[in-house]
Amino acid sequence: MEWEQWQDTDMELSDREKSLLNRIARQKNLYLVFSILSVVIAVTLLIYYGLIEKNITSLRFIIVVLILLAGRSHLRQYRSAVILHKVKLWLDNSGDENKINVR
Repeated sequence: MEWEQWQDTDMELSDREKSLLNRIARQKNLYLVFSILSVVIAVTLLIYYGLIEKNITSLRFIIVVLILLAGRSHLRQYRSAVILHKVKLWLDNSGDENKINVR
């Protein structure tokens, strides 16, 4: 669909959508903590198996890469949650909480 079709439409948020928006906005810091924790755990495993024991196998390396990918995913969730938190604040400060005017 083209942008002109959506320009002057008002979209109402249902109660479930509001609930989802509130939950994601509350959990935004949790995503950041998970992301940082994933990187710390991956680096710790690399240091332990790579430098201390000098016994890093391909399986351990793959596990470290998967942990880093999970951390990247959590960081992406954090960035999305920050944007949704801003939308929530905007909705709370606007006069009509249930409508988003797309222009």
